[in-house]
Amino acid sequence: MTDIEKAKEIFSSGEYTFVLVKENDIIKSTEKGLKPLVDLIESGKDFFEYSICDKICGRASSFLYVLLGLRAVHSTKMAKLAVQILDRAEIEYSTDQFVDTILDSELKEVEKFENAVLRSGSAVKALEDIKAAF
Repeated sequence: MTDIEKAKEIFSSGEYTFVLVKENDIIKSTEKGLKPLVDLIESGKDFFEYSICDKICGRASSFLYVLLGLRAVHSTKMAKLAVQILDRAEIEYSTDQFVDTILDSELKEVEKFENAVLRSGSAVKALEDIKAAF
């Protein structure tokens, strides 16, 4: 079983927002939003070549996946703009559903982190923009 298959299996077995896997190292989160991913980046731990199954993959989270050095991403919902970032970083991806953009929890407006990274030209700049939006 590949790391992404293992991540998807664990993700579907609980109420997780994401599951990160590399071989026998498994990290599960039930926290919403991008803060848990930012915390992983700031932890200093090496996540190179890990795979993630995430509830939502937008442009903002895609930049964070690049900074983490992930190998593969699967999400239940993925924004079409996220694909450009994942392709450039050569991160494998799959999704259950493509959407035009990620909306807020009330499904009325573009999610605040997606707006925050709208003009971010790099993953490093996106991280700054995401932190400023907290």
